[in-house]
Amino acid sequence: MAEVVFTFETFLTIVISLLIITLNCLILMVACWTHSFRNVNRCFLFSMIASDLFMGIFVTPFSIFNSLYNKWIFNSNAFCYIEGYLTAIFLISGLYSLTWMNVDHYVAIRKPERYKVVMSAPRSACWVIFAWIAAICFSCPPLFSLKKARYYAEAFICVIDAKPQRYYFLTAGSLVTIPCVLTLVFTNVYLFTKSYQTRLNIYQRVFTDRATRPWNYHISMVVSVVYTATWTPFCVLRLYEVAHNYQVYTPTLLHFYFFWLGISNSFIKFFIYLIMSREFRDGLYEVFNAGSLDCSCSGCASSSSNVNINHITNSKMDYMKSKEPLQNV
Repeated sequence: MAEVVFTFETFLTIVISLLIITLNCLILMVACWTHSFRNVNRCFLFSMIASDLFMGIFVTPFSIFNSLYNKWIFNSNAFCYIEGYLTAIFLISGLYSLTWMNVDHYVAIRKPERYKVVMSAPRSACWVIFAWIAAICFSCPPLFSLKKARYYAEAFICVIDAKPQRYYFLTAGSLVTIPCVLTLVFTNVYLFTKSYQTRLNIYQRVFTDRATRPWNYHISMVVSVVYTATWTPFCVLRLYEVAHNYQVYTPTLLHFYFFWLGISNSFIKFFIYLIMSREFRDGLYEVFNAGSLDCSCSGCASSSSNVNINHITNSKMDYMKSKEPLQNV
């Protein structure tokens, strides 16, 4: 059996895996047990956090053992294929969920009087289901056979092997990512337009119960920028290799650090919420003082208790208050 060697890369994989699991569990606890994220669509939030958490549970921990032995140590190649497909599924579903969160904020600011109809809970759930189905279909083993994954030794992880059908995967990947990227750009650029400032003034006067929504929109923009910044180096590196038909030499450590920089995006959201969201900090304080918590999902309770009873009434009142000012705009 190969000798066990504990390297700095092993240490990083352990730290990143623990951070992904721990910090995403804390976000879920804050979202479920407190009244934080009141003006965030929780369907999209839970979908995004779930994709990150699953990455830390079903993918990254196995890289720890691979880095210790500096090779693929599991006997079954089918396990490598499954890990490669799961990695793609979680990455794509996370990107779609982040995109829909930005769209949700855009609609809430741009058309607040129709928001509860356009982005209702059933419709949001449908979009989440669509996001996961799209991710699964892109990575579905029956479509590409069970022999289109490989062990990415530089990063100690299994990935879908695009070499046999390079141009097909470039096309399919573009169809998956480009619409999301364009949507993220459009919805985030809207924050800097005059139209947003006009709508913001109306929003703050009329929809006082949703006063934190604009700031949550800005937080989602920061999450989007960080997501792009963490994955861009790895994507550029891989495209550079593809453009040169994999005939160029790139340092092994460059592959490792660029890939795991992208994976680290799965826990960086916690620190963004911690720094930018006072609601999240208050909710986190409540979680750590668990003795005062009801330990029942506040999001679930709100859908079946008093909040839901007044949902239609509040929607009508908001619409009547906003109708006249919006017509003047």
